[in-house]
Amino acid sequence: MKGNVKRNIFIAIIFTIIFYIGLAFYGNFDLVILSLQNFKWQYLPIILIIIYATFLLKFIKWHYYLSLVDVHIKFSISFHIFMSSLTMSVTPGKIGDLIKPYMIKEIDGTPISKTVPIVFAERVTEFSSLILIILLGIKIFEMDILIVFFTLTLFLLGLIIVLNKNANRYIIDKLSNFKVMNRYIEAISISLNHSRNLLKIKPFLLMFLLSIVIWLLESFGFYLILLGFSEILPIFNSFFTYLFSVFAGSVAMIPAGLGITDGSITYLLGKEGIKSDVAISIALIARITILWFSLLIGTISLANFNKITNTNNTQKKL
Repeated sequence: MKGNVKRNIFIAIIFTIIFYIGLAFYGNFDLVILSLQNFKWQYLPIILIIIYATFLLKFIKWHYYLSLVDVHIKFSISFHIFMSSLTMSVTPGKIGDLIKPYMIKEIDGTPISKTVPIVFAERVTEFSSLILIILLGIKIFEMDILIVFFTLTLFLLGLIIVLNKNANRYIIDKLSNFKVMNRYIEAISISLNHSRNLLKIKPFLLMFLLSIVIWLLESFGFYLILLGFSEILPIFNSFFTYLFSVFAGSVAMIPAGLGITDGSITYLLGKEGIKSDVAISIALIARITILWFSLLIGTISLANFNKITNTNNTQKKL
């Protein structure tokens, strides 16, 4: 696990350095450096507090879902597990979040099939709320809706398959025809059942609304970055620029949307009349305060989690 985390972070750092060096030369390296120097750094603590608040709200989702699948672990352990998963933010589509079920199994032996649906429910509520906001923005700005509509269609089809019992039975029956899959049939069936329970109307609506709050809060952090560069945009334009860029990076299925999200931010800010050197600097600060800050928090939490597990293992041996 430690090796995977270190490798993911190392690859992301190298890619980001190369990408931003290329962007900086594209936008005039000297002007990019100058714009960074002109950033009002007193905004940084406020931005980081806002971003950390989004982590806490995401943790609330995680802990709420744990209670729904009847997994009861210490609040502090649950917190460290969730925060540790932030180290996997650089995986495509946040698939690295699957580290959380493994960590719970390491703590109390809970089957992974019981907690994997939580990661699925997190992604469903997160992505569906993002699409809703994007659709509102596209309508207002009269942009091409095709890519969003196509993504939404695939998303809904996948969701229908998971939520439909007949579709579930069909999938289980087909998989059972393959001997190599027989050992996994029970686990898959359990995961599908829990997924349906987590996505019932009440929990879905509650976590969907919470996800909207999280996105808006994260977007407000981006808006403060613009203010830090003395760039005044209508707040909705700022929110849409950030969220559409995140959406583009998510659809591309590139780790953390590296390159796609950054490039989209730079491009959309340019359409708003912001100079390329400043737009590049804004994208860089956004990445530092959102992506790299999450990796830092995750790394600290993972170290604490490892201490806890090592202590528990020592006590068991005694």
